Amino acid sequence: MFKFTVENSELLTEFMQMYSDYLNKSYKFTMNYIANPLFSDFKDNERLILIAINKSVYQNMYSFMRLTESNMQYAAFSCLEHSVNAMRLYYVLYTSPKFMHDYISTINFSLAEAEEDLAKQDEEKNEEFDENKEDFSFKAFSDNLRRFNTFELKSPSISSQLINQNVYLGLGCGKDEVSEEMQHEVRKNLAGAYTALSKHNKLFFNGGIDEDLEDLEEELYAKFMEYVKAFV
Repeated sequence: MFKFTVENSELLTEFMQMYSDYLNKSYKFTMNYIANPLFSDFKDNERLILIAINKSVYQNMYSFMRLTESNMQYAAFSCLEHSVNAMRLYYVLYTSPKFMHDYISTINFSLAEAEEDLAKQDEEKNEEFDENKEDFSFKAFSDNLRRFNTFELKSPSISSQLINQNVYLGLGCGKDEVSEEMQHEVRKNLAGAYTALSKHNKLFFNGGIDEDLEDLEEELYAKFMEYVKAFV
């Protein structure tokens, strides 16, 4: 089983456990939200598309957590990348009826082009800078994950195979040993996973529908702020 042994390990373990609870509760909420016509005004075919994409978000995120627990970090990070890419697609289709129509009606739909068009629309609005506005980028996080998963980021990928200056030859499944370098990659990607899923779930207005989930969100955010103070 995976465990943190780096600095602030107790904080990281608590944050990871709370995030796992949040993952379970928010999955049930978001799926019920999409399926209910009273909460989300979509045509039946559009609703089915969003349900499938949201399932991909959560199934891959579950896999990220479970594979991490089994010390299979390379596979875990790959699943996290797929989860974030599903969030990117969901955001584009949910935000723009035009892109939803294009996605349904065209064969060569381009997520990257759709994101560029949305970015241009935001620039054309000429909104004043708001320091409190969410500036987390799904695409930037996905690109960083891809660079790690394809070994473009050589240092963390390669040096993580060293434990106490000895080469670690095990597969990693079920082993207790994970290098500090890899543990830091896990903690950074765990923070990214939380931030990404939080942004994704802002598309699902709660407003007291699930008070337990709202309470957990507040507690998890407070724990994340502890993480930020400890590592940023």
